[in-house]
Amino acid sequence: METRSYKLSNQPNSAAPVRQSTQMERARRQAVGVSAVLMVLMLALAVTFTTLAINSGRGGVGGGDPLDQGPGDEVWTPIVMTVPVSGAYQIITEYNDGALQWNETAGGWGGFLSVKIAVGKDTAVLATYEGTVSAVTNDALEGTIVEITHRDGMMTRYSGLAANLTVRRGDTVQKGQQIGTVGNRPIDHKDGPHVKLEVLQFNDAKQKFVKVNPADYIPNLFPDNK
Repeated sequence: METRSYKLSNQPNSAAPVRQSTQMERARRQAVGVSAVLMVLMLALAVTFTTLAINSGRGGVGGGDPLDQGPGDEVWTPIVMTVPVSGAYQIITEYNDGALQWNETAGGWGGFLSVKIAVGKDTAVLATYEGTVSAVTNDALEGTIVEITHRDGMMTRYSGLAANLTVRRGDTVQKGQQIGTVGNRPIDHKDGPHVKLEVLQFNDAKQKFVKVNPADYIPNLFPDNK
């Protein structure tokens, strides 16, 4: 009977380490790929937050330090208006949105959302700020009315002017430029020659112009402060 002998080899199986090495290399590459994606996302977030911070500092209605502006950036400045008449004047009715008073134009009680400035007849009426003449109308009660639109959603309205205006619709005017002269407001003839000034701000929520206090934009409106 033939006897067969078998010799066990002590050599390790070389295929197992190769497979293990391949798997480790694949895992390493996947880890590198994930890290790269995370780095890109973090960089994108950093750029976004930086942009938001810059815009917030400059922005909207008037924020930001002018020293932070770049050489090509516009520096926002608040609107500061001038008194709409030349020479001496008297405020005969102040803006008041609280206390009730008789409003002859509306025919009822309410606040008075403008100012009436008494001056001599034919006194020059001036644009309170630079802008564009957006409307010119003649009203039986208010006399000749001029509306001027300004930047930042602002508008001014001048009532009680004489018919011989020095501007017309579409004209560009500068701050302090004469737009006409004081005539009369038939509705308030007892007050004598005067101009009624209204300052309006566009309200985004209401989608319309609302009247605001002229004194908030004309720091020297009252003669005592001139």
